[in-house]
Amino acid sequence: MYLFIVWLPALAVANVDVAYRVVTGKINPGILKIQPKLTNDLSLMILANSITLTPGTLSVDVDEKSNALYVHWINVDKEALKKMPRDPKYVCGKFPEWARRIAG
Repeated sequence: MYLFIVWLPALAVANVDVAYRVVTGKINPGILKIQPKLTNDLSLMILANSITLTPGTLSVDVDEKSNALYVHWINVDKEALKKMPRDPKYVCGKFPEWARRIAG
């Protein structure tokens, strides 16, 4: 269900967004730290892989003490920087919820 309901639609939207940014040159790359509040390694791995497989984002590192992910994002804007401390969904959508459901 995760693949068809959550990940594939996100993949389609991300492909269009990345194509648009490549053609127009509107690229503002950066690395963001997100706190998905996942408690086990399997759910964090599912989230990191989902982020990496989505165009325009790449999981770069994991902080093992706090289970935070460092994500390279193709378009870091001011709105993202304002929302990041409170809401990791701005970068990874519903991926953390589903990773928690799948891995417990």
